[in-house]
Amino acid sequence: MKKIWMAITLPIFGIITAQSGNIGVNKPNPASTLDISGSFAAQYKTVAAATYAITSSDFYVSYTGTANSIFTLPAAITGLENFKGRMYTIKNNTTFTVTVNPTTPETINGSTSITVPAGQSVELISTGQTGAVSTWELSGFRSATLPLTTASNGLTAVGTDVRLGGTLSQATDIATAGNNLIVSGTGNVGIGSATAPVSKLEVNGSSTNATSYNAVASTTIDFSRSNLAYTTANAGAFTLQNIKDGGTYTLSVRGTTAGTSTFTAAGFTVRYINNRATVANTHTLYTLVVIGTVIYVYIATAV
Repeated sequence: MKKIWMAITLPIFGIITAQSGNIGVNKPNPASTLDISGSFAAQYKTVAAATYAITSSDFYVSYTGTANSIFTLPAAITGLENFKGRMYTIKNNTTFTVTVNPTTPETINGSTSITVPAGQSVELISTGQTGAVSTWELSGFRSATLPLTTASNGLTAVGTDVRLGGTLSQATDIATAGNNLIVSGTGNVGIGSATAPVSKLEVNGSSTNATSYNAVASTTIDFSRSNLAYTTANAGAFTLQNIKDGGTYTLSVRGTTAGTSTFTAAGFTVRYINNRATVANTHTLYTLVVIGTVIYVYIATAV
């Protein structure tokens, strides 16, 4: 491969080469298409206007205005003038925001716009595509001041490290989408207190079920729905589902016919403390305490 070495001492307004070799600047043996041994300078521009259309001569654009601003990227071009690989850096040197829009219908990584927050900058590169596709790619997003990464709403940034812990700044919903959320390890969880909890879960305040479970007239009671359940079935044989060692459950039986209730649950045995017949046309409360594999049942009749 033929290589070209140029020591540039005079202004050169244009260089056109059809050779397949490399070009070196202050480099006798260039190893890349353009190999520069020294510094590299490109256009640096400051903009204070509320709107600005980025041009082909721009490279690094610094916003210094006094209000929010909108920058528009140049439209993609097909054919010989296609500028695939062109790069822009946009720096927001204000306390306002800069919105960067591609020319409609083009996008930046599939988005119709991006926002550059105060004190931060973005790098964009043309993909060479045209039309309603990602004509621009976001290749970098950085801050000129520490922390390099910002965090909010329950997170804290320490340098470039985003850590769990902080102040919630808005109502927050974590959608589990059918997945389990588990807090594991030897530590404890405290709610409503700034002091270290001494139990696995320590609540400084009330704790309630969102709703009780209405089993309608069923004799199969699913306690995964709530720790509190009720049924219009008469006293009789009940099947308990999804109970757990260490749990306490309450069942309200509201049938009109008197009778004596019995309970079964897979993997558990049942012991009755004061089981007896119910009173017709009244409610009966059963308290179920699960310790190990034993369910202890206490009854309150004629409620």
